[in-house]
Amino acid sequence: MATPEPTDRLPADTTRTSRAEVDRRHQQRLIAAGLIGGLVVVFAVINLNDVKVHWLIATGQTPLIVVIVLAFLLGILADRLLLARRKRKRGAES
Repeated sequence: MATPEPTDRLPADTTRTSRAEVDRRHQQRLIAAGLIGGLVVVFAVINLNDVKVHWLIATGQTPLIVVIVLAFLLGILADRLLLARRKRKRGAES
């Protein structure tokens, strides 16, 4: 008598992503990152005025472009740290 296969398993070909699909996703992410980066650059260059900034330990005049770029870089850093944390959590659960 043959044993029935579990119905919760998907066929092998549906769980794997093709190399072309992975390359397309990577290309789409690069294009999106380029567009966002370009918008940040345009926005920063338009705003060249000096602004009063309250840093953690001091207050001073800083070009707005520096504040915008610094905020953008801190956002990227936060994103990378959160993604790494999520990846570590998923690895520990497996």
